[in-house]
Amino acid sequence: MGQLGTKLKQARLDQGLSLGQLNERTKIQKHHLEGIETGDYSSIPGGFYVRAFIKRYAQAVGLDGDALLREHKSELPEDEPGTVPAEHLTRRPEKKKRSSGPFAESMPKVLVALFIVFILLVIWYFYLLSTSGNDVQLEEESGDVEYEAPPEQQPDEQPEAAEEEAPADEPEEQPEPQEPQAQLELESVTGETTTYTFSGPADRELAFTASGDSWLAVMDDDGAELLSLARVFEAGETEAVDVSDETSVFMRIGDYSMLSIELNGETVPYEQERKPQNIIIRFDDAE
Repeated sequence: MGQLGTKLKQARLDQGLSLGQLNERTKIQKHHLEGIETGDYSSIPGGFYVRAFIKRYAQAVGLDGDALLREHKSELPEDEPGTVPAEHLTRRPEKKKRSSGPFAESMPKVLVALFIVFILLVIWYFYLLSTSGNDVQLEEESGDVEYEAPPEQQPDEQPEAAEEEAPADEPEEQPEPQEPQAQLELESVTGETTTYTFSGPADRELAFTASGDSWLAVMDDDGAELLSLARVFEAGETEAVDVSDETSVFMRIGDYSMLSIELNGETVPYEQERKPQNIIIRFDDAE
């Protein structure tokens, strides 16, 4: 038994707590608590979670977890490569910028002007037809009598009348915005980490269903837990997490064969048959 485990166990006994009572207080499984007290961390998946459990244990019995970790650093296991990728904690997807050129802004005005010119030309054409027909009819009725046709209106005056008769432009019907289609694409598989990119609705929910015992932890890109607690899911247990405000999520799965993951009702596939393994989902909101 290491000195770190001895101090924690003694603090628990001083407070008169059993392992069962400490389990209810910390939500850490009893066999993990026993492993911490004996210095056997083999049942805890990775050094990151060993430190997290020790801090939670220390807080529950009134000790300073950070100070204990610094003092007994040599007793703690090393972090496994890929447990919490550095790029996952720092990298944020860049937002796409929208842009529109001056041609796109002036296009509606150009179309309206062309429509008005077309209407004026049609009116002018029918006006010429009507005036030429009246001249022929008057010449036939008068016989030999000379008839002086009324002076034609100057073309410069016609556009003003045509503008008064031109119908008002009717507003064009705007197409209803379509709901963006959800798409989950595989980005990379590196070591025990699989990375996906999700494009789709801004409202997003992750749902987990266990068919057997499996460890599960879900964190945001700042390393904060999104589940109620990182723990072992038991058979039949389910939990849902709203990730609408997240740019990415990191999941640590102990036994993939016992846990199904769904994003907005669609199954997230396992690309690897590894125990444990990591899954990262980056969110690229549809424009």
